[in-house]
Amino acid sequence: MLSEKNVTLIGSNAIFLGLIALLFAFPSWTPALYPAFLGVFLWTDFRRDEELQGLFLFMVAAAGFVLASRAPETGTRIALLVETAGVASAGLGLGFHRRRLARDRHKALEQLQELDSQIRDLERDLKSYQGFEENSSAQIRVRRDLTEAARSLGSTLDPQEVQLRLVHALEKRYPESRIKVLPGQPSDPLVLRAVENRGSVLVKDSRLEAGGGGGFRSAVVAPLLVLKRPFGFVRLEDDRPGVFQPSDQRTVDLYAMLARLALENIQLIQSVNDLATHDPLTQLYTHRAFQDRLQEEVLRAGRSHQPLAIIMCDVDHFKRYNDTYGHPAGDFLLKTIAGILTFQARPVDFVARYGGEEFAILLPAVERAPAVEFAGQIRARVAQEAFVFQGHRTSVTMSFGVACFPQDTTTPSQVLRVADERLYQAKRGGRNQVVG
Repeated sequence: MLSEKNVTLIGSNAIFLGLIALLFAFPSWTPALYPAFLGVFLWTDFRRDEELQGLFLFMVAAAGFVLASRAPETGTRIALLVETAGVASAGLGLGFHRRRLARDRHKALEQLQELDSQIRDLERDLKSYQGFEENSSAQIRVRRDLTEAARSLGSTLDPQEVQLRLVHALEKRYPESRIKVLPGQPSDPLVLRAVENRGSVLVKDSRLEAGGGGGFRSAVVAPLLVLKRPFGFVRLEDDRPGVFQPSDQRTVDLYAMLARLALENIQLIQSVNDLATHDPLTQLYTHRAFQDRLQEEVLRAGRSHQPLAIIMCDVDHFKRYNDTYGHPAGDFLLKTIAGILTFQARPVDFVARYGGEEFAILLPAVERAPAVEFAGQIRARVAQEAFVFQGHRTSVTMSFGVACFPQDTTTPSQVLRVADERLYQAKRGGRNQVVG
């Protein structure tokens, strides 16, 4: 197979040599045949071979000058020289035109490549923007859902309601998955893995894991730690593989964190409320809580026309007991007495530490006689109790004052004053007795 270069060369030589042969054979036709040398340049231009074009330009010009020098007439020589100049100029013009077209084509190709590069850059930017837009939209949806969940979870003080709202919020985000909150630390394989990992667990396809199956294909389990103690675990599972991805695991962690904060807030509020309403030593209600409850019970008793009994009592010679056995023994004594009062009281009764060694009991719907009898039972129970502290066996007695609404008086402050006066009557009467 001949190369393109050889085909161009053979064609050029054929035209050139053919014309030379004709010129030598018919010298008189020289002025008419010489312009046909332009066929060489047209052929090389058609073949786009600038190198051969330059070579044959020299050969054609040389042939023209040789033919002009051999011409017998001056007019013929001048014509041949003019034709030689014309053919040379045409050859040079074709070469220049071809080079200019090549430069323009090269420039156009460069511009086209630059445009292609810009298009690729724009497509890459567009793809990146679309990915950013999708990611931003997903993040906006997550933040919107988390905001709604935070508002919902933070608006209740019931731990059970927090769990129900957590499940509801996750069901809105993952409507086709099964979601539940597991209380405590159940014997669940994923829960055990979460405990071992000290964090959430993601399962993309249970069949690809050791001992796969388990009634689901993909799952997420996240712990609920309340004040750094395990409260439970939230579990999502689905029958389809690959439903949950690391982004979903992080999202579930955020939902679990919101629930944890809500539960911690509930516990902190309960703790603050307990501190405000319960005595830290005896765990009984405080003086302030007793006063509030007394107001409520008197109003309730007045509306329902039911009696209300109040028992005021304190430990006899408590200061002497403290001086003899020490304040830790006195604290132990008060806690033990608080336990006796709570055990003896009904669920509807209200037992409070009124102050120091003094206690108060509200008995709704109880008249004077049963109240005095109840106080006598407590007095006997305390008198029989052996208070053993650090190996020391001790004993104490208590005095009681009983008042009843509305027999004794009709206002909270007055019924409390009557009960307090009767307590001091019991003390002045020799202690270890009930005055009602």
